Amino acid sequence: MELMEPGNDDEDKKNRFREAFERGQQGRVGSYEVWLSDHEFQPELATRDQLTAFFGDHPEKAVNHDDALDEIGEYAGFVTRQQDIYHTPVIGPSGIGKTQLLHTVVSFLTELSADIDTKLIDATALGKKADDGFLLDEFAHDLTELETPIVCIDDCGLDKRIETSLDELRGAVNSGLFVTTWTPERWAVNRGRVQDALPPSNEIHLDAFPRKDTDETLRIIFEVLSENEFTLPSETVDRIHELTEGIPRLIHTLALESLQEAFRKELEPGDVAATNSAADRLHLVDASARVQDLSESKLTVLKQILQLPNDRGVQPGTLVEELHRDKSTISYHLRELSDGGFVERDREGRRAFYRVTETLEPFIQRRINQEAEFDG
Repeated sequence: MELMEPGNDDEDKKNRFREAFERGQQGRVGSYEVWLSDHEFQPELATRDQLTAFFGDHPEKAVNHDDALDEIGEYAGFVTRQQDIYHTPVIGPSGIGKTQLLHTVVSFLTELSADIDTKLIDATALGKKADDGFLLDEFAHDLTELETPIVCIDDCGLDKRIETSLDELRGAVNSGLFVTTWTPERWAVNRGRVQDALPPSNEIHLDAFPRKDTDETLRIIFEVLSENEFTLPSETVDRIHELTEGIPRLIHTLALESLQEAFRKELEPGDVAATNSAADRLHLVDASARVQDLSESKLTVLKQILQLPNDRGVQPGTLVEELHRDKSTISYHLRELSDGGFVERDREGRRAFYRVTETLEPFIQRRINQEAEFDG
């Protein structure tokens, strides 16, 4: 029996291994971080958490909702003269820029005058236990020592005792401005209770960015990430705006995921093919149309999941109780919604928890809000 001569494939494997070894000797390991560095990006900033932290620390660099910022600024100035209690709820879908707005308000007021007292509170912390009672008590005590404070409270709909929380915080000050943030569906549920605890002076509703603000947001993102003034092609900017519909968090997410996808597919940064691939993975392709096509029964399930403040998600049994539906109906809807990418499932032992897919939340919230306005 004759032995086969080594073929070209064998030599190719050896050559590829040798080249890989040499790249390693040069410090060029085939990782995403190295790829970013090779393309003159800063890997330490190329994650959503790091980018969010950067804009939180440098709010002057972020594209903001300028009209809302001006309105809050006017009330902040007014309350220092009027010496009364005012409340401005800021309402908008997830990812619309509410948290960034609060960071900007606190930063700008702090720069304006050292005599202006501000407090930024995450509503999810209010119900957490402290050494003596709850963190709510500590926050309330802190407010008693401030003069006419501007109190910004984020994600109020996630506090299961928000009426009690706002009532106690309001009772801690003689005058001041409270700026609270809400998603539309949670504001609808809590509005009446909030009216009793801390009556709104006015409401601010945030909308998605127009095309020019998406363009500016992407310019700033890549100005921060790039060491060499990288500019996205206009075709890719157009596609990102089309897919995200100007929702700030989605703009950030899709920009970063497009870089990841370019690395995976060996494309150049900014290639629109990478953006399309990332959008498909994030369920952003035709997102609005797919949400509009959802049946009323499925939308009701999604609305209930969104209205229940639970970080882990909602169990099917809870939906059965809240919606007064049988278990098989809820299971069917959850399975269909999961297959369509509208919900994600986490398991903890034998228990399953369902959450609305983050990238689709704002589109679903918008439809829920539109139907509420129509019914109203």
